[in-house]
Order: sequence, then structure tokens, then C-alpha cells
Amino acid sequence: MKRTNFSRLKRHDLISLWVSTFFLLTMGLVSPVSAASPDVVNIGVGTKGKYVVMNARLVDGFTEKIQEAIANGVPMGFTFEIELRKENTVWMDSLVSSNKVQHRVQFDSLKKIYRFSELGKNVRRKIITRKESRYQKLMLTLKDIPIAPIYKLDPNEKYYVRVKADLETDRFWFPFNYIFFFVPFSEFETSWAQTSPLSIDPDLELSKQANGSRQKEGGVSTDVIRSFNK
Repeated sequence: MKRTNFSRLKRHDLISLWVSTFFLLTMGLVSPVSAASPDVVNIGVGTKGKYVVMNARLVDGFTEKIQEAIANGVPMGFTFEIELRKENTVWMDSLVSSNKVQHRVQFDSLKKIYRFSELGKNVRRKIITRKESRYQKLMLTLKDIPIAPIYKLDPNEKYYVRVKADLETDRFWFPFNYIFFFVPFSEFETSWAQTSPLSIDPDLELSKQANGSRQKEGGVSTDVIRSFNK
């Protein structure tokens, strides 16, 4: 019988063999992430400086399997797609502006710290924390995310903000990118969630002067955004 020379196996054959073995061993242990029914809630819109900004929160974003993966050092990321759209009565609603915000976290097992990063258009920050509850709150929360310059909004038009989130696995390093190709983490994607119709206050400059102290402190003003019930 001819003996197999494993040293001559191609690299992708070894990867396939290893991944197939892992998949068979874990197939019965992985529960679908979609069962958690993640959703984006509490969408708020206001102004900060020269921008229209939004806040939101992702619920049911962390399943037991995702938390276990993070604890084992697997880099995990949520990507938030944010759109500001104008309502049109005749034609389809038009896209005014958009932002894609990526949240990433990775656990450093040597230093026992979580490294969080947030990256998007006019958004960039990095935070290190030792608390599990802290990194989860950061990962699930959108705060003061700029979505459009105020000048782009017409006081005579109505707008709305919509957002969705998904879990990205395609940028994991080897061997995680091969492992999670089979694991249903990639099924994580929320539906679009949106606000009621909004409009900009035509007396924006007066509103900004009246709320000057709050603006100087870096707070978000909601007085210049009017909301209409559907």
C-alpha cells in the first residue's frame, strides 16, 4: 500500500482537511445566531455643530456563541449602515446622505483587555477596557454619528433616518476566516429600522443661539429637528 506523504500535500488541501474535521466536531454545538432576532431600536436624530447626527442601539446582538468567540480572542465586528432619505410623494424616496460605521472588538488574553474601535465617515475612536459590560455597550451603541451637513436639509421637505446592522466575518484572520465560513455567524443581519418623518427647523439660527450654551458643551440639540407621527 502506498503511504501518503503529508509533506507534499498542498496548503489548501491541509486547510480543507482541518476545516472539515472542525466542522464535523462542532456542527452539533453551534446554534443559529438568527434565532436571537437582533434589532436596531431607539433611533434618535438631532444636530451637533454643523451636522445632523443620530443615536441608536442594537439589541440581542450578543449570543452565547459570539461572546465565547470574543473571549477566545476572535476579532468580532458589527457594521451599521445608516441612511438619511428624503420622502417623495410621486417618485421613490431619494438618498440624501449615508454613513457606514464599523465597530470592532478583540480580547487581548495576555493583558486581559478588550480593544474597541469605531470607524466611519467623520467617526474615529479607539477605547481599551477591562470590563465585559463596557465593551458590549460600546459595540451595541451608536452615539452622535454624523449623517449629513445641516445645509443639505430643506425646511420644506420631510426626511427620515434608517439603519441596519450585520455581523461581519469575512475579515477574520486565518484560521478563523475558514472556520466561520461554515458557522452561521454570517447569517446575522437586522432588518432596516427607521424614524418617523423629520424636518429641519426653518429658524435654525435662532434655535442655535437660544441653545448656545448647550452647543458649546458639545451636547446634541434636538430642538432644530421636528418629528411627525406617521
